[in-house]
Amino acid sequence: MRGRVVRDIVDGNGLYFSRFATAGPYVFVGSTAVDSSGKLAAEADVEAPYRLSPPAHATRQAEYIYDLYRERLPELGSSLDDFLQLEQYIPRKVYADGYIGVRSRYLDRDRPTTALSATGELLPEGCVLAHTGIALAPDEQHAKEILGSAEGGTDWTGIREEFSEQPPYSEVVAAGPYVFVVGDVAMDPVTQDVEAAVAVPQWIWLGSEVRNEAEFLLTRLEEYLGRAGATLADIVHTTVYLTDIGDLFELDRVWRQRFPDAPPARTVVPVRGVGAPRFEGESLGHGDRAVKMEQLPQAIRPGFGATKEIVGSVEDAVAYESPAVKAGQLLWISQQYAGGRRGLEPAEDTRTQLDDVFRRLDELCRAGGTSLDNMVRLRAFVTDPADAYRVYESLKDAVPADPPTVAVTAVPGPLPVPGATVAVDAVVYVPE
Repeated sequence: MRGRVVRDIVDGNGLYFSRFATAGPYVFVGSTAVDSSGKLAAEADVEAPYRLSPPAHATRQAEYIYDLYRERLPELGSSLDDFLQLEQYIPRKVYADGYIGVRSRYLDRDRPTTALSATGELLPEGCVLAHTGIALAPDEQHAKEILGSAEGGTDWTGIREEFSEQPPYSEVVAAGPYVFVVGDVAMDPVTQDVEAAVAVPQWIWLGSEVRNEAEFLLTRLEEYLGRAGATLADIVHTTVYLTDIGDLFELDRVWRQRFPDAPPARTVVPVRGVGAPRFEGESLGHGDRAVKMEQLPQAIRPGFGATKEIVGSVEDAVAYESPAVKAGQLLWISQQYAGGRRGLEPAEDTRTQLDDVFRRLDELCRAGGTSLDNMVRLRAFVTDPADAYRVYESLKDAVPADPPTVAVTAVPGPLPVPGATVAVDAVVYVPE
């Protein structure tokens, strides 16, 4: 069980993925509420009179997914209590409360770090939740550790009964050489508004909301990582969710300053919304009490046996990130586009773009001492929901047996590379 093992392969209805894939002591999970044939599971369906209720669909689908996890994780030496980090994608914010209520019941103590984003439509039709995450199969060298909470944090007592003893997530969780940090936004839980140190004055044109948020979040991330004896230099990968992909330029101005050398691998995801505010809309900003970004990092802690190795050159990346970072037995590959920053190559249809993307993934795997067959997680973001099927087709061509876990969701276009319709990243097991 300490190598790469997959379980619960779904191969049907245009879908192709495993629900579980191990990489040493880490168990990657990923699923929508589909059965083994790739169709929306009967147990996850909502009957009349609640078919028009988004919370009802989110609740039933979340229960189906967590029941699968509770049943199958012990076969891999893990359990619901061993989750380290979770990512959840929903079409719109209206599904959030129903899902979080279920998650809080199944993960009722020592909760993992989490990020929940409203991205876009999911496949197959009827799915309202895409799930991916990392759990631990504990042993003598790897145990789950909750690394404290900051003073003066959010008082969750009056929000949900399930949070009276523990908040809905942990801020920092460590296991072996890895550190997982919560998806963070620049909101003040006391004022329930954008952090005062971040908010841009509304009476003048000067200032950048996302630049201020990026600075603030990286500074707070230093405090989070410090609990594990780590620094920003120890980050191996970060997912950044942007409500406006046009903010990438300002984001990278901050990243170049804070990561002058060897930046981490990174994937930037355009989203419809993050945790705040509750309402939805386009072009929301600080004047609407809305944040512009969220970040979800993974790092290593010095002295625990893993070192950070950059794979590839920053000049070959899409934006300001390393193409891939290897640490321990995991290779984290950044967002990949056909053509990268040079522009779209070679053709504009999604399937041809994916051919180029998988070629790039293969090259980075080889450079990192592994292969595509060792992928444990693949994430893909498409501007057209129907193109999700193209992702599964290309994956099956590249990895014809024992596929990785997969999370595919539609996102708001356009993407940063002109003409691009798909972006893909991956985590790959590196055998010792």
